[in-house]
Amino acid sequence: MTRKRPSFLARRVTWAVTGTAAVFLTIIGLLAYETFARMEDDLVDEVLSGQIAALRDELGAGLAVPAVLPPRWSEGGRVQAWVQPADRPPPLEGMFPAGPGGREIVQAGQTWHTWVETVPQGLLYVRYDATTHEDRVRSFGWILAGGAGLALVCAWLLARRLARRVVAPIRAVSDRLSAWEGGAAADDAVQGDEALQLIEAFNRIQDRVDRSVAFERQFSANLGHELRTPLAALRSDGEMALLDAGQGTPLEARLKRMLVQVDAAASSLAGAAALNSADPARVRRVDLAQALEQAWFALEPMARVRGLALEPLVPPGEIRLLDPDALLIVLRNLLRNAIEHAAPATLRVSLDGNGALVLRDDGPGIEPGRLARLQEWRNGRTDLFAGDLQEAGHGLGLGIAQRVCELRGWRLDVDSVRGGPDSGTVFVLDFRSAMSQLDS
Repeated sequence: MTRKRPSFLARRVTWAVTGTAAVFLTIIGLLAYETFARMEDDLVDEVLSGQIAALRDELGAGLAVPAVLPPRWSEGGRVQAWVQPADRPPPLEGMFPAGPGGREIVQAGQTWHTWVETVPQGLLYVRYDATTHEDRVRSFGWILAGGAGLALVCAWLLARRLARRVVAPIRAVSDRLSAWEGGAAADDAVQGDEALQLIEAFNRIQDRVDRSVAFERQFSANLGHELRTPLAALRSDGEMALLDAGQGTPLEARLKRMLVQVDAAASSLAGAAALNSADPARVRRVDLAQALEQAWFALEPMARVRGLALEPLVPPGEIRLLDPDALLIVLRNLLRNAIEHAAPATLRVSLDGNGALVLRDDGPGIEPGRLARLQEWRNGRTDLFAGDLQEAGHGLGLGIAQRVCELRGWRLDVDSVRGGPDSGTVFVLDFRSAMSQLDS
């Protein structure tokens, strides 16, 4: 039976939400309690002021008032008043202030509001029993405390349920990753904290993927090494056979074509290695004119048959810091695309004002629908529709070229005009982004 792991993240979320609710309820409760207490004090002051005003009017009218007035009852408490000569001490020791004015006295669990005022007969002493009002304030405070406690319990229960629902997807992803990883390292994960469990699961998956990628790269490197050896032997034997073949004979033409295809296969192997590696050590100084000539050399026989003429306008000595194998992959695919879809036409290769390679042909152009899909590269999309790979159109070769450009930080843009005197397609290969990264 699997032991259920404690949910530390859910617990933290629960207490965070509950703590926020507690702070909010505390502030609201204190404000409500303070407001109610002030209301009760205002009520006491109002009652006491009314009684004092009534006594002042009676005494001002010269009525005969005994030394100790009979008790007067008011809302919530009892009002008592005394009128004594100024030279006599207050009626209750310690209850009244020494001079005119008021004060609040708490004695033996009772609260009194007192007042002293000068009248024609002497001094008027008044006190009001505010114990009932204070009891109401305390009762209101206990009610607030009980309501806040009940609200906190409800908030804790709701926060706990909410936290479990929030954390559940994290735990589900973590468990799914652990299951996909094989579960062997699941017991080694940090127990309790779902966030750390998810990070651990991702780390294990990343390690597994890294190992798989490293294995595939090593396998590709070994396979490339094994294939380059027989290709080198084939080229050596072909060159020896070419020496024995007579000039102008059909055998000489076949041997030359064989050497071209061997070179193309060797270059494809180097390009495949470049496609799977973005190692900065592969970057070297590359003459763009020589790279174009090298890419065109293997495709020239096919271009001659299809009717595509190359007009290189790139001046010698245009040096760029690039991966030469990656550049050959891109150029071969762009040239092959022109041979297959633009011929018979003329392909002009030049540099624009920003130093980018511009390949412009005067062929029939690309249909607007297909051109729109090709231009989605500008938005970061490199996956052409599956139909493009099966139709007689622009598909896999351009997808490989764009993928290589993305890996190297280059930008490949395409534009085309279908029909008319300006018919043709333009590919712009810009290296500025990768060059700026190398300079920095």
